[in-house]
Amino acid sequence: MEDYIDKEVERVEAYAGPLIQFSHIEADNRGLRPYQQQMKEEIYSLWDKIDNLMIQMPTGTGKTIVFTSVVRDIQRWCKVHSQDSKILIIAHRKELITQASGKLNDIPHGIIMSGTKQEMQHMVQVASIQTFMSCRNYEIMRHYRFDYIIIDEAHHSIASGYQKLWEMYPHSKKLGVTATPWRMNHCGFRSLYSEIVLSKPIEWFVNEHYLSNYDYISIRRNSEIQKTVNSIDRYGIDGDYLEAELSNVFDCDHIRAELYKSYKKFADGKKGIIYAIDRRHAVNIQELYASHGVSIRMIDGTTLADERQSIIDDFKAGVVRVIVNVNIFSEGFDCPDIEFIQLARPTRSLTMYLQQVGRGLRISDGKEKSLILDNVGLYNRFGTPMANRHWRHHFNGSETSGEDGWNDGGLLTKDIETYDREPDYSEGDEEMEVVEHAEGKKQVRSSESEDTEQGIGEYNVFRDRKTGLYGVCDRRNRTVVPPMYEEMRPYFKGYIPFKHNGKWGIMLKNGTIKVKPKYYYIGPFIDGVAEIKNTEYSPSYHINGKLEKID
Repeated sequence: MEDYIDKEVERVEAYAGPLIQFSHIEADNRGLRPYQQQMKEEIYSLWDKIDNLMIQMPTGTGKTIVFTSVVRDIQRWCKVHSQDSKILIIAHRKELITQASGKLNDIPHGIIMSGTKQEMQHMVQVASIQTFMSCRNYEIMRHYRFDYIIIDEAHHSIASGYQKLWEMYPHSKKLGVTATPWRMNHCGFRSLYSEIVLSKPIEWFVNEHYLSNYDYISIRRNSEIQKTVNSIDRYGIDGDYLEAELSNVFDCDHIRAELYKSYKKFADGKKGIIYAIDRRHAVNIQELYASHGVSIRMIDGTTLADERQSIIDDFKAGVVRVIVNVNIFSEGFDCPDIEFIQLARPTRSLTMYLQQVGRGLRISDGKEKSLILDNVGLYNRFGTPMANRHWRHHFNGSETSGEDGWNDGGLLTKDIETYDREPDYSEGDEEMEVVEHAEGKKQVRSSESEDTEQGIGEYNVFRDRKTGLYGVCDRRNRTVVPPMYEEMRPYFKGYIPFKHNGKWGIMLKNGTIKVKPKYYYIGPFIDGVAEIKNTEYSPSYHINGKLEKID
């Protein structure tokens, strides 16, 4: 038997896949939006040249629709030209597997998941990565020839379980699909994927009315809660804040009272989701809101499947108005008429942040706009949902340690200011401010908290009146880099000199640090030339617009 298995494995590994020219494939684009059709065209064009490809599309723009349409095209081709081929869709959560299976309701397919009978006779299989790679299934699955593999939420594919797919099926065409090609350790994805196709930014989808516009309301940067978030220095093995530490600090009466106060003021009666730290925190939030008459339920990983589905059904029907959850509705949950998102869990993960706020950005009939209540200041680390993201930088895994911009998810805000006293939440109210709001069909940056003072062209440097700190906004007056720097020079051809902790450096227009802040002085670019001093007593010299030393 072992000899037979070895021969089968050798046969599968030696197979180079069917000869399909993807750029000439007959694509069925019925029901697809123009940008989804374009994404498919780019996938097929690149698959003619490379085997391993990643695509990035924001939450709510139809990633599942795109890759299931790809599956349909390939399945139709294989039925004629390569009937032995199999197509695998793989994910890490039941919700994602159910979602993909639902989109394939017109195509016979099997489901490889615990508690589900396997039907391997079908060309298309939708699988849980945990079940697929289990001891029971691993040797069995090695015998099948999966020529096409779709990996949903592919930012997880760096994990060892996913990497085995490359060992088991080295010649298959692989497509990784994600909204956020980002890892907290900035390791990148080049070891698995040869190229990435980037979609339009969230701003474009909002302007074209594919995503909802929104009001973003956050705690102030100098608030006591924000200072406490900045002071946390205990992390889990994934690099995010240690949940036990978050629970000890934030699951208290005063902070929960602030949560409810902001809900009552801005979102009373609206349908929405609250993101909590852990089960105890979620239960306490549920009890507080329920005591004020809010129709609210709680879901976490321990909620039984039938109970969870019942709560979700009631929520979608409007019987339950609010669900407080723990790491459940970050991926694979689709309820377009959600009116508000409330962030009650600090995180250092850009992926978690965008997945959570993205649940509220889907469009729905009768829904004018979404509301994001940021009670833990994630805006102060990541910017708003529309902020510019340099996804290719993250995909490449460029080294950013110690020089991350805010939209890398690596804003080391703890280093910006030092707080020597324990915060006292009984001192006063934690007032929230409108950071970005919808006027008609456009997003507008609040003029109450920020004042544009200097800069030219597409990007401008502004000074926050209340804190005296500097940030960057675009020509539409929306924040690109939140006000967190002591001083800034005017924007010049992609570069902005800035001062942090008494030292000068240079950032790109989207906040990525290009030159670490270690210089005593960097002057403004005048006629394309800036003056530099390394130390207080060293001689000055000059650089040009390419950051080259010229004397």
